[in-house]
Amino acid sequence: MRTPHRAGFISLVIGMLVAIGGVATPSGQPPLRLFDLTTAHGVVDKRPFQPTQVFAPGDNPIYVWFRAEGCTTGTTIRSLWYYLEIDPPLRFADGRVVVERPDDWGQFNFELAPGRQWPLGEYRIELRVGDALLAETRFRVEARNTTREQQPGGTD
Repeated sequence: MRTPHRAGFISLVIGMLVAIGGVATPSGQPPLRLFDLTTAHGVVDKRPFQPTQVFAPGDNPIYVWFRAEGCTTGTTIRSLWYYLEIDPPLRFADGRVVVERPDDWGQFNFELAPGRQWPLGEYRIELRVGDALLAETRFRVEARNTTREQQPGGTD
């Protein structure tokens, strides 16, 4: 009588672990993960170029690079871009990409229209598959202090 109860408990635990993504699927495919989000000025040689979390208003476009695991052909990844300085936050972009060949990285970028600049403040980028939020990162846009930039060593 104890064996069926124990087997049921073990099945329940395994099911919970699979549901939270902590165990590879039976097919050997790792669970879907998007991670190591990095905002940058570009992507070069499959890596973020000039990574930063602080941009100037004229920096254009802004990239978000990420690592991926478990993405299969046909997976749709969405990027949602938010400006956080108003309540509720303003979603100003929604990008989508369908995975055509599995790889261990990906990127999205957003480019402002010619002559436009980024408003100062905080931003958030979410990466989703379906309705599931898999990763997010933040960056901010600050005015550059031209006095400090023009002086050697950044002193006044």
